[in-house]
Amino acid sequence: MMLTPGGSTAAAATPKRAIVNLSNRVMIYLVCLGAVMAVTAVVTAAEMLEEPIAVVGDRIILRSEWETQLTLYAMQNKLDVNSPAVRDTVGQALLEQMINDQLILIQAERDTTLTVTAQEIDAALEERLTELRRRFTTEEEYRAQLVKEGLSERDLRVRYRQDVQNQLLKQKLIQRKLTDVAVSNGEVREFYSNYRDSLPIQPEAIKLAHILMTVEVSLATVDSARARITAILKDIQQGLDFAEAARRFSTDATASSGGDVGWFGKGDMVGAFEEAALQLVPGQVSGVVRTPMGWHLIQCVERERDRVHARHIVLSLAPTAIDSAAVLARADSVARAARAGADFCELAQRFSRDEESRKNCGELGWYPVGEMYPEFKTALQDAKSGDIVGPVSTQFGRHVLRVLDRRAERRFEITQDWDAIKQMARQDKTNRVVSDWILEIRQQTYVDVRPFTGTVSLTPRSP
Repeated sequence: MMLTPGGSTAAAATPKRAIVNLSNRVMIYLVCLGAVMAVTAVVTAAEMLEEPIAVVGDRIILRSEWETQLTLYAMQNKLDVNSPAVRDTVGQALLEQMINDQLILIQAERDTTLTVTAQEIDAALEERLTELRRRFTTEEEYRAQLVKEGLSERDLRVRYRQDVQNQLLKQKLIQRKLTDVAVSNGEVREFYSNYRDSLPIQPEAIKLAHILMTVEVSLATVDSARARITAILKDIQQGLDFAEAARRFSTDATASSGGDVGWFGKGDMVGAFEEAALQLVPGQVSGVVRTPMGWHLIQCVERERDRVHARHIVLSLAPTAIDSAAVLARADSVARAARAGADFCELAQRFSRDEESRKNCGELGWYPVGEMYPEFKTALQDAKSGDIVGPVSTQFGRHVLRVLDRRAERRFEITQDWDAIKQMARQDKTNRVVSDWILEIRQQTYVDVRPFTGTVSLTPRSP
């Protein structure tokens, strides 16, 4: 298990995500980490062998890069990637988007007034890695997938860093271009008049507030795990091989490799882990180290200046059935208080562990019913405005829900949905401005699209 600064478990992710089923959302850059890693590996191997599918200025777009995008899109939308209709319509649209991205990037790189700081890149990179982690139920599953693919988070950071920098540059250029785009009231009415019959149907939706009570590890569980790892350390000091001990006792995915976490340097690991590891000399074993992942023992295998190759043993700290039952009882007590008339806002501010929503009395906003996780969909099936529902259990903890409002499926109406229609009108105008701008750039830039025939050869491995 590779540890990163500020590493967290899935339970620490934004609880708001518990409401929405992410499988129904558009995923820009991945379906799952395993698929992306497999695709990336094939692309890397193919780069030296392939002809470009397009040339934009002095840059090339490889067929393998295009196939990556097409394959991931097909996986996301359950399409046959080698269907002529998919290849010729979706594939063509994706290639056009890739060409447009390069055109915008060329313009952004030419603009010497645009800068992206290292801090901005680091923040965006961390956000992308956090999003990757959230594709998995637990941190351990995420780490296991990294091990399975022969990667570390450091590898991912290296792979994504340039892409993140390019994305930030493009965003800044586009934002500057669109600063003055606005729509008048007349333009909103005209947009609605032109498109009212083709606007999407608003799905049935619920406006919610919640109180989240997380399941946390009890002090007794923490102390018990510390006692176990202290005993393991004593056995190692008396001659037990560290790698063998890792295979026998460690609770994460690196156990099968004798606890090997590979090479790392400063800034690659959680602070406490890194601090202990970087003080070791080859062959030396640390004392007991605590991180958000659990209790660790670390062995330095070899080192080169400020980088070390290490093994570790970790005893993960997972809540017990007793811990879970205690939180459920507290959540039930809060739900009963809310039903009895206690102020929900005060209860949320006092008990909720969702820092984001707690400041706003637990309010989460509107959610389409069809995009909710099954636990919420079932619990809220017959709930009416004002009802208190729960506790409802999810991977994030125990939720006490309050239904603030509920609306049936309906069409957009300008009198009721002015703000939403205005946003759509502005987006439509923005799209036209960007399209005209890209066309202007394209007329000034060499673009050569090569013909493509045959089947898509890139098929990701199953994760």
